[in-house]
Amino acid sequence: MKIAILGPVTKDYIKVDEETKIQIGSPAYYMGRALKALDVEVTVYITYNKKDENWIVKNFQGVKIRHIPDKNTLEVHSEFSSNNPDKRISKIGVFAAGFIEPTSKLISELEKFDWVLFGPLLHSNMPYELVLRLKHKKLVYGNFGMFTAYENGKWVWKYREKVIKILPYLKYLFLDNNEAFYVSGQKTLQKTADFFKKKGLKNLIITEGSKGSHVFAGDKYYKIPAFVPKKLVDPTGAGDTYEAAFIRSTEFFDEPEKQGKFAAMVATMSLEKRGAFDSCVKEVYKRLEI
Repeated sequence: MKIAILGPVTKDYIKVDEETKIQIGSPAYYMGRALKALDVEVTVYITYNKKDENWIVKNFQGVKIRHIPDKNTLEVHSEFSSNNPDKRISKIGVFAAGFIEPTSKLISELEKFDWVLFGPLLHSNMPYELVLRLKHKKLVYGNFGMFTAYENGKWVWKYREKVIKILPYLKYLFLDNNEAFYVSGQKTLQKTADFFKKKGLKNLIITEGSKGSHVFAGDKYYKIPAFVPKKLVDPTGAGDTYEAAFIRSTEFFDEPEKQGKFAAMVATMSLEKRGAFDSCVKEVYKRLEI
């Protein structure tokens, strides 16, 4: 399995209760590291300022990197409470455009991968043309990035039509429940799933943090329970880790329910330490008692 991931990389200031640490972040980071740990040949196409390269390469720990130059490296400040890890307060410290130009060279390279995962953090990161020009049949998008702007110090959701436009091209869409409700304009899971399906989406996965996740695979629905972590250390990147693990599991299992449970366990294991998931398939199976 060969997977490409596209998006910005971030310098994250993570505060959990009263403790703050600086670490690397972004969907591209959490998905890239998780997939490498799960024995995938993964390449990340990431935007950042060249001056941060040594730090970024060190943190990606052997993941193949294709640098896309940017004026800055995006800096994000986030706060969590161990009593409610599903709630996050977030703001940008240093802005970066993170634009990924859909050059012929990039398109040609991406066509060689089995899967292409998109991980934008702002609507300006990933142009529609990038999706349109790819002939690839296994495109995956997750998180709030494509419909989000940053205005007056706040993340603002305002471009739902950008996600709706790419739905027919996607193999999977991963969103949390609030993101999915916003994009669909609906207020229930089933109506949300129906909306996305009518717009051409093949498979939808909605996550709800500690409440579990919902897999709408074609006409079938599966409720996936969340696993309780041994200790909650850092919830950052759990949704991205879930997405990466789900895609990885499609090579292990044919049943969407088993794929969801594998992804849920990997996400839970990622909560138990700071930084990216770094265990292995064998340990995930052990926790699942497979």
